Amino acid sequence: MNSEWWEDNHEFELQYRETLRQMESNESWIYIGVDIRYDNMAKIGLTTKALASRASSSQNPYYTLLCGFKIKEGVEAKKIHKIEAAIISFLDQSYERIDHCKSGKPSEWFCVNPIEVRKEIHDFLYEKFEKYMFCIWCETTDIVFIKYWENKSLLEGTIKASNIAQDLSSPTFSSDTDMSDNYDDYWEWNK
Repeated sequence: MNSEWWEDNHEFELQYRETLRQMESNESWIYIGVDIRYDNMAKIGLTTKALASRASSSQNPYYTLLCGFKIKEGVEAKKIHKIEAAIISFLDQSYERIDHCKSGKPSEWFCVNPIEVRKEIHDFLYEKFEKYMFCIWCETTDIVFIKYWENKSLLEGTIKASNIAQDLSSPTFSSDTDMSDNYDDYWEWNK
């Protein structure tokens, strides 16, 4: 065997292992949260843990996740906070930011339709932070997009304020809200 063949195969093996590592990672996300009573409010957040860790709020039983955008495994928490701050700054230019009641300080909540703003956020993340996001290439359409999760029950309208369970102490994702890649839904955004 020549050394060039060995180097090519070794490089392929390293890339393959890294891709598997990224695909199996369930940690580090930028997400959009919602209060299901209002269709004109969205919260921007981050987690360096699993997305399920942000699936509910003990302060608001009507809070849930709309979607999450996957950050590559291994990106430092400091950088993830900078990405979140950049998204907030980006949205702050076009949408009204909601202040905290007690302090009057700006929150991570905006007056914007969360379903409509998710494509803007996706595109912003891809344009500005592609190297930190776990991106997927679709061979059929030759389009690259960020791996994401979305709450299909919420998007399909099967979650209503009256359906929210009161015990949100250990949130789980049902089969209709799994962490799979949503290729079909991406194409819906781009019609």
